[in-house]
Amino acid sequence: MASRHGSAVIDPGARLADDVRVGPLCVIEGDVTVGPGTVLLPGTVLLDGARVGAACRLGPYATVGGLPMDRDFAGEASTAVLEDGVELRDFASVHRATGAGAATVIGAGTVVMNYVHVTHNVQVGREVVLTTQVQLGGHARIGDRAVLGAGAMVHQFCRVGAGAMVGAGGGVRQDVLPYLTASGFPARHYRLNRVGLRRAGVAPKVVGALETTARALRRRDADALAAADRSVPEVALLLDFGRDSRRGVAAFAR
Repeated sequence: MASRHGSAVIDPGARLADDVRVGPLCVIEGDVTVGPGTVLLPGTVLLDGARVGAACRLGPYATVGGLPMDRDFAGEASTAVLEDGVELRDFASVHRATGAGAATVIGAGTVVMNYVHVTHNVQVGREVVLTTQVQLGGHARIGDRAVLGAGAMVHQFCRVGAGAMVGAGGGVRQDVLPYLTASGFPARHYRLNRVGLRRAGVAPKVVGALETTARALRRRDADALAAADRSVPEVALLLDFGRDSRRGVAAFAR
């Protein structure tokens, strides 16, 4: 059943599924859509351009659709998209994108903990965990099932690969490879993210192939890299990840 608290301010133009629950002191502007089964906890603000999927849980005091903090933004129509099953916790914020029709996107099943900021044009994959106070710079890209520890910061245009783990307080100034761990300021690669791979149910044979490839990358062993088994999709992704880098790939720790 729909539940709309009497203190909530909801623009008549907003499109909310019938069973959306809106808590006290929420503010919802007109150019907003919210999918079925979503819960808006007290004080949550959905500004023009917010697109919230089904079965999400937002707040308390989360904000979606804030204007880009970008000098290139000229008031054009854009969106901030939360796909299905996203959890956006206390005082977290997701801003709209710069560029007509562009979108900032949080992928399905992602958990965004308190005080996280996701700025303009960021693309976050599915089932990602952004821990408390993570800050993502403009146009950053976070791969599926990546985990960013508390207070980690990602520079604009940097990428964190699928299944990677960035340690608490890490400063990502260059791309972090898929399935590896990185930490420090600036962040450096350390080892394969075996814990994350096990939790994702990755087969031991694939984990072994990734381990061999990661060691070859660390040692810059051209022969071993040439012999890597590209028929394994995860290995191919790891090998090809740096090809499209704008910031370069972070070094390995010594």
